[in-house]
Amino acid sequence: MNRQTLGWLYRELPELVSQGIISPEVAERIRQHYGEPKALGSSAKRWATILFSILGAVLIGGGIILLLAHNWEELSRPMRALISVLPLSVSGALGGWLLMTQRASTAWREGVGTFQTISIGVAISLIGQTYNLGGSFDDFMLTWSLLGLPVAYLLGSTLPALLYLIGITVWTTASERYGLRILWYFPLVGLALPYLWLASRTSHYHPRPVLFAWVLAITLCIAIPISMENLSLEFHSEPMFLGGLFGLLFLVGSRWWADASTVWQRPFQTVGAAGGFGLALIMSYSDSWQDYSYEGVGITNTRLLAIEVAVVVIIMVAAIALWVWSWVQRSRYEVMLGAVSILSLFGWLLTHSNEKAIAVVLFNLYLCALGIGTLVIGLKERKLSVVNTGMAVLSSVIWCRFFDADLGFVQRGVAFIAIGIGFLATNLLMLHWKGDAQS
Repeated sequence: MNRQTLGWLYRELPELVSQGIISPEVAERIRQHYGEPKALGSSAKRWATILFSILGAVLIGGGIILLLAHNWEELSRPMRALISVLPLSVSGALGGWLLMTQRASTAWREGVGTFQTISIGVAISLIGQTYNLGGSFDDFMLTWSLLGLPVAYLLGSTLPALLYLIGITVWTTASERYGLRILWYFPLVGLALPYLWLASRTSHYHPRPVLFAWVLAITLCIAIPISMENLSLEFHSEPMFLGGLFGLLFLVGSRWWADASTVWQRPFQTVGAAGGFGLALIMSYSDSWQDYSYEGVGITNTRLLAIEVAVVVIIMVAAIALWVWSWVQRSRYEVMLGAVSILSLFGWLLTHSNEKAIAVVLFNLYLCALGIGTLVIGLKERKLSVVNTGMAVLSSVIWCRFFDADLGFVQRGVAFIAIGIGFLATNLLMLHWKGDAQS
């Protein structure tokens, strides 16, 4: 919201309160959400300063690496060790100075935090190379990530926390040792979760916790499935597990960021909804269920299998419990989008009962109901974005079915034209309604 619009809103708030349209508490919450008008003008400058400080730290770190690479082999080992820890010493001194002076500048904290995190990785790699310490890439990523996480807490810096999430995700994907070791990803994620709470103390919608939540949601959707796949190859729970994970992300986000006004402020909801829709679209094909059966599979490690079953059950129970609560609260959006966890469970059970065709029909019906339901809600509430979302869901289903069916180019072309006309007509109708409402 620009300063002019916000200024008009603030001028209208006293009259709205005096007429009893809104309460004083609601007016105060509006002021807290948008902040002072004068602060909005400097928001772009503030974020530009932060981004330039981070970029400066990255460039300094890269420049130091390039300087060290020049004639590196001609230096003695003690000199290499001294040069390796020099950036870390400088960044540590800067961090200590920030803590002693209690500077609250976000630009300083993000820049120094980034510089210190990069310096840790440089020191580990160069010392290991100098003294031939050995070790694998996944061990290096895990060590670097664990040593860099305290920087985020000490300096209140977001980027080191993001680098930690990315680092443990890379460790999970690069790890060549399967089994129980993979399960360490879950407590590693738990080490970073307190930072989300600390960053959210003033507001859940502040850019720091929102950005952290975006990276957290995306890395969870990458690392957890890989961890479960590497843990055991005997359960074949991927559809049920992914449905529970996406449904849980969406429903948790719907409660944590319930009053979000933009898509940017809905990280868990957006990732969960997109993942759930993508999973439902894939599971609407009969071929996608061929790999999930017990036929020809022998159980060789009952302990790993039991752990995998326990993880899947915990995620599914949590997702179903939140979905039932949404049903009790009669939240239509949450019931529709969160239902992917229930459907994935039923689909998995049907598949292992040799009823794969019913599972495919079930997901096709769900996609059609999701598209029609979203479209109807958007038309009732006259929200163009919701209407377009519903039409996009229906169009995706229709397009997939047309490409899957044995139809000629003429039939497909006519169908695409009809869908395009439906999009244009609906948008024109919504714009006409909005024009009438404003007049």
